[in-house]
Amino acid sequence: MANEKIVCDTLFIDMKYVILYHKLGFEETSPDIFEKSFNDGNIVIFSENQNFYYKNKYYPLLDHKDFVILECLNRLLEIGYSSDEIYLNSNYYDIELIQNEIPLLNIICEQWGDDFKGKIDSFQNLKEIPCVIYTSKLSGGLIDVISSIFYRNNIYNHGIFEDGCVPFNFKESDLWNSIQINEYPPDFEVENDVLLKYSGNDENVIIPAGIIKIESGAFWNCTFISTVYIPETVHSIGGDAFVYCTNLLKINLPSSLNEIGDDPFAGCLSIRIENDSDAFILENGVLFDREKKRLIHYNSNNISKDYTIPNTVEWIGKHSFYKCNYLEKVVISENVNFMGNNPFSDCENLILENHSPHFVYENGALLNHDKTLLMHYSKGLKKEKYIIPDTVRTIGRNSFWNCINLRKVVIPESVRQLGYNPFSHCTNLELENHSQFYAENNGILYDRDYKELVCCTNITAQKGVIIPDGLLSIGRNSFSGCESLEKIIIPDSVKTIARGAFSDCTKLKDVTLPKNLESIGEWAFSYCENLKSIEITSSTKTAINSFRGTDVEIIIK
Repeated sequence: MANEKIVCDTLFIDMKYVILYHKLGFEETSPDIFEKSFNDGNIVIFSENQNFYYKNKYYPLLDHKDFVILECLNRLLEIGYSSDEIYLNSNYYDIELIQNEIPLLNIICEQWGDDFKGKIDSFQNLKEIPCVIYTSKLSGGLIDVISSIFYRNNIYNHGIFEDGCVPFNFKESDLWNSIQINEYPPDFEVENDVLLKYSGNDENVIIPAGIIKIESGAFWNCTFISTVYIPETVHSIGGDAFVYCTNLLKINLPSSLNEIGDDPFAGCLSIRIENDSDAFILENGVLFDREKKRLIHYNSNNISKDYTIPNTVEWIGKHSFYKCNYLEKVVISENVNFMGNNPFSDCENLILENHSPHFVYENGALLNHDKTLLMHYSKGLKKEKYIIPDTVRTIGRNSFWNCINLRKVVIPESVRQLGYNPFSHCTNLELENHSQFYAENNGILYDRDYKELVCCTNITAQKGVIIPDGLLSIGRNSFSGCESLEKIIIPDSVKTIARGAFSDCTKLKDVTLPKNLESIGEWAFSYCENLKSIEITSSTKTAINSFRGTDVEIIIK
């Protein structure tokens, strides 16, 4: 692994990017190596080396902007541009499109968020050819794209990257803008006709006509909702859109819907889905894409004890079987070749039976075919100790989620990366670490340089937590589910608190934040129900939903 890493949400350990490679159509041809062929060439991604190979040259994959460049390059090649016409990292621009030695389009890629907005605000196109400021992100299993096209004295946001666009067709008459003209009730937070968040308290929700997309997490944990009506204008539902809506009984999928991210209905324990979309198939409470190649959602209120995944299925989506406590056995059919983030998490009684050559299931753990990636540990085994095989290099995201019976997991020397905190909500667990890529101190797991806190289990938190000076980041989900944690003092060296870091720390009531804290991620302190007040410096950036599910008073100092 490269020693140089992004501290917050480290890219190499961020399994999101493996999902991105698969979403873009890359295949893993060797461990940590992904390839995709195009009409006149190919791209090879070397995940562990954090770079990709294109046209006899290596390009970095070290920060989020690099992944935007990769995604944009893939999009251009899919549209039909020749590799001979695409030039990367050319002068001031990240990508140039050149035909017959004549530059026709310049592209500047930026990280999603403030970097992208700042570039647009400050940019002036002094050339006659169009220039694009471009960004993209993987969110909830879908790839979102925004572009601003500067052409002469005008700015457009559509006409170059959409499906059906023709290479080098840059006539200004073909460029256009989408402008939100609809007005929406105040309970619906909407931007560009995308529903970002529902903040109302209605039991029966009617989403207004005009909404085109329901964003990831828009109805997160809205436990008071009983029914949701989705209008015919909606064509996309992001992953986790209705996650933990535990009392949601009924929802419709309109005929206009053509895109669904990672299971939007995980944790909806009583839901009944009505499907009117030709893009999806609903079969006995199981939701698939049109070809039945992707399994999106299995209803957790299905009382069947056994389920055999159809032979058509190639992709089992993230959390698609989440909390299916009636299930005692799922048979993985022979054609399944990819799984999202632990599809079988928190299934109380489940044990798997595997027939796919792409996976190995042994001693309750689901691994990839060469046993270098551990993807899932079956909660239904009720075992107290598990020794991870010494072939495993990567422990996947949420792979041990809520395995409350486990009391010890042994991490072997072979492990090189952890997907966020794989041991989240394992309330009785202690770790025994032998990996040189991680360091253990007083039961807490850090990266080997003590720059990022990776995992603190509930048992460890009971003894009290002292975070060492010099730490830069509280890692994603690192304390998630530590029900015994009551007090935490975060040293001044810490710059970032990542997404979900202290989520579900239900007894946490005393938090001291560092003076120079730069950012607090989404859901970082969500559902810390005893946290009543917290002091934050005015310079700290706080993400949406950082304190969701709390009654905390935020004191800006």
